[in-house]
Amino acid sequence: MRIMLFSDIPPCTNYTAGIVLNLMCGFLLDAGHEVSCFTVKDRTLDTEIPADKLERMHFRNVDKPRENWGCTILKGAGSWLGNQGSAWFVLPHIARQAGQFARENQAELIWSVVQGQTMIKLTEPAARCAGVPYVIQVWDPPEWWMKENRFDRYTKASVMRAFGRALRHARCCLAASWAMAEDYAARYACRTAPVILGFSPERVAPVGGRRDDEFVIALSGQIYAQQEFSALLQALGRMGWQFGGKTIKLRLYGRYFHLYFAAPSHIEIRGWMEQAALLPELAAADLLYCPYWFSEEYRLPSALSFPSKLSTYLKTAVPVLMHGPAYASPRRYLVEHGAGYVCDTLDPEGIQNTLTLIMGQTDAERRAVGEQGYQSFLQTLTAEHMRRAFFQSLGIDPER
Repeated sequence: MRIMLFSDIPPCTNYTAGIVLNLMCGFLLDAGHEVSCFTVKDRTLDTEIPADKLERMHFRNVDKPRENWGCTILKGAGSWLGNQGSAWFVLPHIARQAGQFARENQAELIWSVVQGQTMIKLTEPAARCAGVPYVIQVWDPPEWWMKENRFDRYTKASVMRAFGRALRHARCCLAASWAMAEDYAARYACRTAPVILGFSPERVAPVGGRRDDEFVIALSGQIYAQQEFSALLQALGRMGWQFGGKTIKLRLYGRYFHLYFAAPSHIEIRGWMEQAALLPELAAADLLYCPYWFSEEYRLPSALSFPSKLSTYLKTAVPVLMHGPAYASPRRYLVEHGAGYVCDTLDPEGIQNTLTLIMGQTDAERRAVGEQGYQSFLQTLTAEHMRRAFFQSLGIDPER
């Protein structure tokens, strides 16, 4: 099959979304399918496309129009004016370019990955221009994106109408979680399939060794749930960053962090690493921390999204602490599979109690929790699970 990836980021090695798309493109290419890629990319992103994809795929890129108009001094008026201008004068031209590129590459299907309003509003017009069907992949609910970028209510309504049409007319919606697949199937009467980041099944060997006088908590990726992370820091401060004669260290892996300290801490910022280097580092930790929103303002993304860091964590066989409400999608997964610890409070004292309970267990007890997490990974989150779900969503026989 000839497929055109239509996205705001190409397959690459230095951004999470691009890493996932790189893996998925590899599935298709290795199975003998042809893949082209049309990106509508923010010009400030310096993406690193792997050499094998450059050799095996055709690429075309155009600049993405501004999306955060509501963050200007004009606020709501700026959101409406900027988005109206983009919808009338910029997006139609990009849709025609994408459709033309699809025809040039004889695409039989468009695989559209949507995040903000640009890709949502481009998907259907580009497919019509190309004269081919499409599937649509959703990372996070668009309501979250619009809240973060301060959309006016008229633009919100317009984007959600376009989103609903795109889902209803798609061959399939590739959902970010099982919960999202269920919700969108019911809400938009569309075919859905959960397609979740997976990895190869082999165990990860930790780098270095654990010290008897330290307890290491690690967090990988961008911290969206700032309030939850702040509550964790307060809990660790209450403990004096000590427990049972051990110093508690918090290791952060990512590009940037917004941190504020009013007291001494034991935080190590390790920076961003590629997966091959990151996994052994995480495997050397004692506990892996995954915060998710409690706020009602973020209820929808908390309930429907699924953080890629959770797949990463579970592969390491290190126990996971999920810090989020009962309805959070990753928390539901861990509880259903008995695959980790959960903390359902923002109260620093309650978080301290959870940490005390975990650290008070024996190493063998914590290893058993981590092993159960690894077994749930093997049952649901390997690269093969991802490949099969992806192929089935495209209408491709995964056995061929």
